Amino acid sequence: MRKVFAGALLVVVCAAAGCGGGHSSSPGTRAAGSSGTNGTTGTHGPTGANGYDGSRDAAKVVIASKTPMVGSSTKANALGGPMSGAGDIATLLKGIPQNGLVLGNPNAPVTLIEYIDLQCPICQEFESTQFAPLVEKYVRPGKLKIKLQPWSILDRTPDEHDSDRGQKATIAAAAQNKAFNFAQVLYDNQGVEATGWMNDAEISNIAASVDGLNTRKLAKDANSAATRRVIASITNWANSHPSQMTGTPTLYLAKGNGAPQYLGTGIPDLTQLEAAINDASK
Repeated sequence: MRKVFAGALLVVVCAAAGCGGGHSSSPGTRAAGSSGTNGTTGTHGPTGANGYDGSRDAAKVVIASKTPMVGSSTKANALGGPMSGAGDIATLLKGIPQNGLVLGNPNAPVTLIEYIDLQCPICQEFESTQFAPLVEKYVRPGKLKIKLQPWSILDRTPDEHDSDRGQKATIAAAAQNKAFNFAQVLYDNQGVEATGWMNDAEISNIAASVDGLNTRKLAKDANSAATRRVIASITNWANSHPSQMTGTPTLYLAKGNGAPQYLGTGIPDLTQLEAAINDASK
């Protein structure tokens, strides 16, 4: 299987030090652990939903007061939602099966595996530009399934929790088979990196913007042992593939449910990514 992200095809990378092309040996990725500023814009959750702006919310996810019990992509709520893009995402994904962290027909001939950080602006760029075309062209017709692997690499101090909280909440949404709705609404409303933006108010409003999502169950699952086991599995993969898992997004392709083949780290050229998917389906 061809490697998609060769040379100039890598646009930007996020690493543990932060986001930007200067923090990785590969142009156009985000490496695991660099410092940087997210220039993307988005609609943030309301400040004050817990009586303060949430900037000191710790690793534990808590649903803000006045959050509706069940989310809706169209119905107004007391937090100021639904959030930007929620309705479009619901329409995009309507009728496509979700099973945990997998979107699409479980018998699809090709699997795209995405390692992403929920506060990574490069992941946001990748998801906002390439996710919808892939869903319409490959996932909806049953040619591809996408496996989401939330990977936390951008919390650089013990007081930073945005990546961890986004990871936990997305995995928790997967327990209700709504991870892709949650993650896409989050990316559509992503805040500035390393500012504490992924607070309880933000997570609560994202959850409240996903049709049918039980917001209280999401918080319970986010802090559960089951979620910690999923996180451990993702971390173990990253630690055992250090030459590949250098930043986010990192992508793999597999034939059906076969062994993943590394594509690259960074934003791929969509035409070449589609060529790799077509190649894998043969």
